[in-house]
Amino acid sequence: MKPPAAPTRNYHHGDLKNTLLATASQLIAERGAEAVSLREISQAAGVSHTAAYRHYADKQAVWADLAEAGFRELAEINRTRVAKTKGGPVEQLGACGRAYVEFGVRRPHLLQLMFGGSIVDWQSYPSLVQASAALAETLAGVVKAGQESGELRAGELGDLTLTAWSLVHGLALLIVGRRIPGVTIDEGFVRHAAERSVQLLIEGLRRPPTRRAKRN
Repeated sequence: MKPPAAPTRNYHHGDLKNTLLATASQLIAERGAEAVSLREISQAAGVSHTAAYRHYADKQAVWADLAEAGFRELAEINRTRVAKTKGGPVEQLGACGRAYVEFGVRRPHLLQLMFGGSIVDWQSYPSLVQASAALAETLAGVVKAGQESGELRAGELGDLTLTAWSLVHGLALLIVGRRIPGVTIDEGFVRHAAERSVQLLIEGLRRPPTRRAKRN
């Protein structure tokens, strides 16, 4: 008698795609995006290479979906922090900055995928471009509100937004890469570094006090 055939894994509609994404995320967290192939993702997910091709033409398409999900997640975190933070735009900007650093330290492989060079042709993935722009808009919206309220300095909105974004992004990468000498990288340090760096950023972005004219 022939041995019974090995049971196949059944997926309801949509489950296979989610399984492939979850598997890919785990693999790149362990080895980096460049070292992972679509065939390896399929094998780790327990499905055939052909089955994976029904959802993704190549691993670039997988990376694009993962990055898009990351942008949408981070944008939603920003919107939630803005909604829950008491005070005005300055406090909200601080909350968004701290959340960004926390996200980057918690999900470094995803942050690298979102902003690194693994996805070669972004224009091939319009929804990814849209998600990236949506994240930028959440931060720009807080900065704009700060300018309109008079709490943040006047200037080109894009310049101020880029400055704020660059600081928190760079801090997250420095922490993840353990490139800050003389410190122990733990949760306490991450909170302190994010808090202090964002505070200094906001001090630099605040509107300078108006000088009174001198009397003769």
